Amino acid sequence: MYFVVIVEPEEVNAERIRAILESVDKNFEYELTSLPERGIELVENRKVDVFISSLELAVMTGAELFSMIEMISPETVRVAMTNPDRIEETVACMSQCKTFKVIIKPCRVAEDLLEPINASISYKEMREKVRAEEENANMGFFNTERDFKRLLLSWREKFYSYQRVEAVLKKILYTNIEAAGFDPSLEAKLKSWYDWVIKNYIKAMIDSDGQFETAEKKLITAYHQPEEGNYFQIKKEFEEEILPEQMNEIQFILEVILAAYQKCVGKYRIAAIIENADRAYILRVACALPREGEVFAEPDAGTRKAIAKAAEEAIAAFDNKCVMIEREKEILVNVAVCKQ
Repeated sequence: MYFVVIVEPEEVNAERIRAILESVDKNFEYELTSLPERGIELVENRKVDVFISSLELAVMTGAELFSMIEMISPETVRVAMTNPDRIEETVACMSQCKTFKVIIKPCRVAEDLLEPINASISYKEMREKVRAEEENANMGFFNTERDFKRLLLSWREKFYSYQRVEAVLKKILYTNIEAAGFDPSLEAKLKSWYDWVIKNYIKAMIDSDGQFETAEKKLITAYHQPEEGNYFQIKKEFEEEILPEQMNEIQFILEVILAAYQKCVGKYRIAAIIENADRAYILRVACALPREGEVFAEPDAGTRKAIAKAAEEAIAAFDNKCVMIEREKEILVNVAVCKQ
């Protein structure tokens, strides 16, 4: 029988959780507590398969609690509970603490709680199976076959991890969009936009090699189209190499800006410069506004504003500092990509 620990100091949601779990058939035992200290104690003294905690705690942050659980029991699958208006904190916690799922509070129906728990148990089973297969592969006599199996298993687990990141981010973003009460047409456009953002973030992390020259070539090929009236330039202001993971993020940020601008404005004239600071790479992007007589690709000003805001939040959600400034003839976007 699996064992699940749930830390929820918010009394109303805790009662909802208890009512749900007591009313359904389940393949796990659980303990629900309001105290993170009790959650830590349980993980220290017995095997905990899934650890669920609210990010809103009094004595410590959710990130601190999840980091402690990871140190004590790396095999325990961690799930965060959060309110839908705390997207930046949630995504930062996911990246920092390797949480597997997110439960959006309040838990109103059984599926809100049981789906993440069952998915976490399945993920734990998959990880244990992958680890067992990898150990068996290591006992093989031929290095080439062993190495191939290890590589295959590693990529299988990574692919599964990227899939769950995509699913979690979509759930958070869609919940925010639906709660905002947008017009159905605008809601559909924003969901489509976020689908693009998430898929391209994951693609940038998987497919890109982290080299400035590669990113430059890809961006120029995709977005510099002078025959169609679209111009894009990018320049690096220093000689040393950018850290590969940060270069992938810079490439993703530029694609978000370019795609959002193309969706809203249509024709574009955009120049980007990368500068090197002590603790971050500074990306400065200048986007020219339509000239007199030119029309916007998206005629509705409210939709343009919503997409621009969504682009800004998508950049900031991955722990980057983003500032947009609109001037008379251009929009300036400054992004600080922290060095790892």
